[in-house]
Amino acid sequence: MFLLKATQLCARQSALRAFRSSASRVLASLKQQNVVSAPCFLRIQPLSSTAARLASPKSMKEEHYRKKDKVPLDFRLVYRAPMEHYLAACNVISSFSFVAFAGISSYAYLQHFHTMAVPFDIEYGTLTANENDLMVFLGFFLFANVVIRLMVNRYTLRVYRKNEKYIAVFEGYLPFTRRQIQFKGGEVTAVPEGGILPWQDARYKINDKPVLLLDGNFRTPSELNAMMKHER
Repeated sequence: MFLLKATQLCARQSALRAFRSSASRVLASLKQQNVVSAPCFLRIQPLSSTAARLASPKSMKEEHYRKKDKVPLDFRLVYRAPMEHYLAACNVISSFSFVAFAGISSYAYLQHFHTMAVPFDIEYGTLTANENDLMVFLGFFLFANVVIRLMVNRYTLRVYRKNEKYIAVFEGYLPFTRRQIQFKGGEVTAVPEGGILPWQDARYKINDKPVLLLDGNFRTPSELNAMMKHER
């Protein structure tokens, strides 16, 4: 009986020692794997954070504008104005109005205004009681189109920066086009309030070219200050 108990005790101790040995080997293996994988994790983490930053909505939107404006990839967006779609609509309407007005004026000049025959009857209505009122109305219509055209041409849509180099993007002279002005820091000057256009406090000149820059749409207030020409 004593021999049986001694045999069982020895078996338990042997099993316990084997279990401890196996556990120590497993722990050593896990520690070695952690040591090996730690540098890999440190290397992968910056790449994943960079990918997440590039895939962020803000970066993707900036990349969209950069491709749309055909600006080099190393330029950074520092200014973006609102109402881009309204400006595009005004560009289309004013261009069509000028073309229509030029066509009607040319036809009237060739046919003589008082003797030309039109395929419809003109009803002057309440706004135009006679021919003179109609001409005044057309004059104001042309004046309004000129004002809209000036605003479209001077309204800065976006500004990109690379060190001291800048690219300003505007609506093109033709609908659905873009034009650019390239300049350097210090070549932007403020213009005193005046004229017929809105945003009197947003009037500037880039190399003597009048533009509109809305102060609150820069990435940071210092961006406008870096573009400005300072008196020495």
